[in-house]
Amino acid sequence: MGNPAAYTPFLDRFVLERICRRTDSGGFHQLLGRYIMGSLKGSNLTNVKRQNESAIRDVIYRYGPISRSEIAQMLSLTPPTITTNIARMMEQGLVYECGRLGAEAGALGRRRVKIDFVADAAFFVGVEMNPYQIAICITNLRGVMTAEARIPWKRREDGFVLSEELKELLRRIDGNDYRGSLELLAQVILNLMTVSGIDKKQVLGCAMALPGLIERKTGTLKKSTLEAWNDRPIARDLSRLLDLPVLLENNARARAMGQKLFYQGELPEDFAYYLISYGIACPLYIGSRILDGGQQGAGEAGHMVADLNGPRCETCGNAGCLEELASERAIVKTVTRLMESGRDTMIREICPDLDFLSSREILLAQECGDELAQKVIDQALLYLGAALANIINLMNPSLVFVDSYLMKLMKNRRRLVEDTRAHIFGLYNDEVEIEFVEFDHFTGAKGAAAAAIERYFINGEGAQTFG
Repeated sequence: MGNPAAYTPFLDRFVLERICRRTDSGGFHQLLGRYIMGSLKGSNLTNVKRQNESAIRDVIYRYGPISRSEIAQMLSLTPPTITTNIARMMEQGLVYECGRLGAEAGALGRRRVKIDFVADAAFFVGVEMNPYQIAICITNLRGVMTAEARIPWKRREDGFVLSEELKELLRRIDGNDYRGSLELLAQVILNLMTVSGIDKKQVLGCAMALPGLIERKTGTLKKSTLEAWNDRPIARDLSRLLDLPVLLENNARARAMGQKLFYQGELPEDFAYYLISYGIACPLYIGSRILDGGQQGAGEAGHMVADLNGPRCETCGNAGCLEELASERAIVKTVTRLMESGRDTMIREICPDLDFLSSREILLAQECGDELAQKVIDQALLYLGAALANIINLMNPSLVFVDSYLMKLMKNRRRLVEDTRAHIFGLYNDEVEIEFVEFDHFTGAKGAAAAAIERYFINGEGAQTFG
């Protein structure tokens, strides 16, 4: 029968899978014919061209430098289709020829020219706002940051090295003031563009990453700890302030997207991204696609029940949620409660004001051998390892990325791996790899930029229209 992709390279992956499952039933050609005829009617011819260009961009992004013939072979598209699309991108200054393949000095035969994207042909804005900080960056096509700004909510004096004007703007942003904060955020972004010397015409889009449940179609935050931002048309409002297309994304998903786009190495089609921060989440890529779920809420691992008799979750109200037992927020709450009950710990000297206690001080105490810090973190790691084992047993990803400030200490990494592998179903234990993401204040912002690159450049969706 052959590969159905050879017939229709623009078919959706999941449509192809359904076709492949039916090839033995005798209905393949009928199903394929109905799909093609339906796809090629009217304006859908334009859609096919757009999908072809998107597929070509995706291949160049993932495998470049690469030759035209290799792209044609990978996508089962005709050489003229590839040549036409590449020529158009070269005219736009997006692609350049960067070398030749396939012939050593003196060898016979024509050598194939490699092409790749011009990294600085376009730029993207990424913003992450979480309970700890605001982080903003501007990246090129390959995720290299050309400008950045960051400031924590609590320790306003610890912000990134910025101009006094930017520092003042960031200090004035208040998570409880939606309208005023969004206007100030837009000013910071526009200021960063100016300072970096980037032509605004080269900035193709912006993505904002927030914790909580996101309605992506409307760019609305449905439920989060940032109560003043809930049910607000954030993407629409920021888009109007910046005069740029803007998308809204969950911050854990954005980090996973950043890993997919910017990872230095070959990624398997199926991987998980375990984020342990103020909350806990675990987005999943299945078949190179991020799993959305029916209400686009897949990956909320923090609200898996880890203890039926556990404390009530301050986010969702249920009892025994994982993030109420093992998140950074839970660790700080537990340590604070024990300190207030009179427990002896060096954390008192490290952080005399408990209002400013964070995982940073607790981790420092653990590193110095503090018994209370060690005990609380070990208990959290036990829950985290068991939960990760459940995810692995259920979804069987080939690779799991772990992103957490707690993992700055190597002994916490070892303990998490031990606690996880102790609960993995035997057949999977040797098949899954656990890799730790090095802590960086801009991981979430870069992930947001990746989401913008994927939508506005690779998929070429252009500006989103809001009502």
